[in-house]
Order: sequence, then C-alpha cells, then structure tokens
Amino acid sequence: MTNQEFLTIKEAAQQYSRSEQTIRRLVKQHILTSHVRSEDTPKGKAYQISQVLLRQEYEAPSITTLPALVVSDSLQLENQQLREAVTERDRTIQQLQNRLFEQGDVMNAMANQLTSQMTNQKMSHIEELLIQQNAQF
Repeated sequence: MTNQEFLTIKEAAQQYSRSEQTIRRLVKQHILTSHVRSEDTPKGKAYQISQVLLRQEYEAPSITTLPALVVSDSLQLENQQLREAVTERDRTIQQLQNRLFEQGDVMNAMANQLTSQMTNQKMSHIEELLIQQNAQF
C-alpha cells in the first residue's frame, strides 16, 4: 500500500465524519494488521490507518433493489377475506367482553342486595331479642 492509501487519525476522522477517538479505537483494534502503520515522532507514535479498512468500516454497503412483489388476485382476495375475518373476530371479542362486564355488574348488584337483606334480617332478629329481654325485666 502506498502512502496515499493511508490517512492520519485526524484526516480519517474528518473524511469519514467520525471523532478522532473513534478512529483511535479502530486503530487499536487493528494495530497488528497491515491496515495500521506507526511512526516514531518526538511526541510519541503517530499512527496512520488504511483507507481500505476505513471504507470497510464506515461506508454504507450498496443496497440492491429487489424486484417488485407480484401478488395474484386470488391472494389479494384471500388477504382481504382474512382481514375481514380478523375484524369480525375482534368485534365479537369486544362484544363478549362487554357482556362479561355487564354480568359482573349484575352479580355485584345481586351480592350487594343479598348482603343488604341479610343485614336487615340480622337487625330484625336483634330487635326481637332486645324486645324479649325488655319484656322479661
């Protein structure tokens, strides 16, 4: 690879719209490969990274266009029928849920009425016992 195929970290970050830290992480991952070169400088090591690796990592792959899906009329009709069946099923489920709620309300009202009647009977019985005790005194 020639020098033109390598970029400094700063150049790579600018060209591929990434942060320098991101490019440094990529360099670190590939430090022992031919995609990364280093050079000793007075400030330490200066790294360069190959454009081949940068393209592999950061350029979007080409997207192939798939041919349009052709659906026969019979499949479209079957699809429509299935959608209508699902809609009808959902409507039926909703109606059944509403009936259950109504029945629950009726059961609660009956339970309240029964509790009320039992309470009234107990009160009547207590009143009778009190009358009997008063009669004995």
